[in-house]
Amino acid sequence: MGGAVSAADLGRVQALHALCDALSAQVLDVALNEQAQPDVRYVVVLPDLSGTRLEDVQARLELTEFEVGVLALALSTELFPERMLAACATALQMDSPHAAFLTPSLTRRWLLEDDWAQAAAFTAGRPLLACGLIEFGVSVNASVLEALTPLRLSAGLLADLRGLLDVPPDLRGVLRALPPGGLLSDSQEAQRETLARHLRKEDRAALLFGMNVAGMQAVAAHLLGSGAHRLDLAVLASRSPEEQEAALRALRRDTRLRGTRLAVDAATPLPDAQPPEGLVDRVLDIAAGPVVILSADPLPLDSPRAVLSAELGAPTPAEQRERWAHALGVSGDPALLRQLGDQFHLNLDRIDALARDARASLSGNASHAARLERAWEAARGANRRLMGSLAQRIDVRATWEDLILPHTERLALEQIAAHVRHRSQVYEDLGMARPGRGRSITALFSGPSGTGKTLSAEVLARDLNLDLYRMDLSSTVSKYIGETEKNLKRIFDAADQGGCVLLFDEADSVFGKRGEVRDSNDRYANTQVNYLLQRLESFNGLALLTTNLESSMDVAFMRRLQFVINFRAPQAPERERLWRGAFPRSLDTSEVDFARLTQADVSGGNIRSVVMNAVFMSVARGVPVSQALVEEALHLEYRKLGRLVLSY
Repeated sequence: MGGAVSAADLGRVQALHALCDALSAQVLDVALNEQAQPDVRYVVVLPDLSGTRLEDVQARLELTEFEVGVLALALSTELFPERMLAACATALQMDSPHAAFLTPSLTRRWLLEDDWAQAAAFTAGRPLLACGLIEFGVSVNASVLEALTPLRLSAGLLADLRGLLDVPPDLRGVLRALPPGGLLSDSQEAQRETLARHLRKEDRAALLFGMNVAGMQAVAAHLLGSGAHRLDLAVLASRSPEEQEAALRALRRDTRLRGTRLAVDAATPLPDAQPPEGLVDRVLDIAAGPVVILSADPLPLDSPRAVLSAELGAPTPAEQRERWAHALGVSGDPALLRQLGDQFHLNLDRIDALARDARASLSGNASHAARLERAWEAARGANRRLMGSLAQRIDVRATWEDLILPHTERLALEQIAAHVRHRSQVYEDLGMARPGRGRSITALFSGPSGTGKTLSAEVLARDLNLDLYRMDLSSTVSKYIGETEKNLKRIFDAADQGGCVLLFDEADSVFGKRGEVRDSNDRYANTQVNYLLQRLESFNGLALLTTNLESSMDVAFMRRLQFVINFRAPQAPERERLWRGAFPRSLDTSEVDFARLTQADVSGGNIRSVVMNAVFMSVARGVPVSQALVEEALHLEYRKLGRLVLSY
């Protein structure tokens, strides 16, 4: 068993070892005396517990003398098995001590004048079982449970009595130490103080909700102080009912005996799309001391505890700008500093770390502009590491000059860029009410393939100096219950820190018109849609969704969009610009009749494909690009599309 023994507990552990040494010798003497004089009743006298860890266990769990005696006998069996098993074998009239074991009946026989006194000690409502202090092995004969059921200390209590500091064995995987809280902004500190006042009273809990998981954990660590641990509710929910009950008993013990303070992580979707509130209520019922719950959303809890809820976001853009300015050593309010605070959504300690990286890569006399630009790239790089392989990053190169669209559609795209770039001025400086819980900007691009939807997304990302990540919603959705939410959570948690634009392809595969709920599959499909809608509304960045079938989109979803842009097939003037712009400028196109080509009713994507094929044919044949060569490539494109090749 791993873990170190604390210096403070070392003396208490040694005293407990000495107590069990004396107790095991006394038990063996009693067993031998009973064998020699079966008509005489001998009772074991429990040594003084003062100065031992068992003294703490008895006081904190309110154990009777008999119950703490049971624990002392069980611990003695672990520490001095030869004596204790020899005594058990003698008392049970077994030939070999190797087959012997401690039983509930033997603990009564050795510790009590009356074998059936303390009858409730081994019931589910008493601490021995309710707190997972002991475990029963397989009974040799169910009809004689008391006499022939092995009794032993739980692994968790044994670790505690030995003074080991790490997470007890029966809570590993479910419980882990909560890192110390990082820096809090003034707005986060104000929320922490309100919650701290609430938690000072008995039987109180706090619920922190929102998408800033790191910030919520930092506030929870400040609220709970030393001894704080994170309880992974998703891991607990994935276990069998029997394993869940065993873990809850261990939590009851650990929060009372070790003073463990719980931060219940309910932010991760549970397996099989289980609602988290039922399991959270169970934890609130069994845990001692203050409890902080971390969740993506408010939970409808049904607990006798008074629960105070608070939504925790990232520091405000103004607070982030102030921290960036301090950490980078820049002054004033240049445009890039404002954008740093607006486009990225970072906690203060994360800003400090990125600013250190940015300054370390520059000379000491670098200009303020250079520091800000390097900080921007450091923040983008950090987000790329978070996104990893969760989505496909598109190398954006297109500019506004490459975008050939009607005036109305282009103006709508420019409005999207303006919304992203000036959010903080409108929402914070001017006090305009925000839509939804986050500062999301969501747009739907609809229209046939090849009409410029993805290209427009590239133009927006480059114009805003942000990364573009593409996800195919039809492949993100999983047939396995709960997996879709997990996939989406990983993506949005990473993207929420800023620095990127999310592009969701085939939105109609998820947001198609929904029919009535006829079975659990329909109900689960609606759950997936609701989760995605919730994350889109609380997202702090720009989310773009594309569809070829706007008519199939759910009306309720369409109402939530801030922008809807319909990309139609280009008209003749636009097609001529597309044809001319698709050829490299270095290529001689004097033999190409662009006026004639504009009569071909094809999209921009098809035009780019035709030009690509024509250029390859030109190079392969060693001939210049000509009208005939382009028309040959155009005919190939028509056949690929399954369309008749018509003269024009």
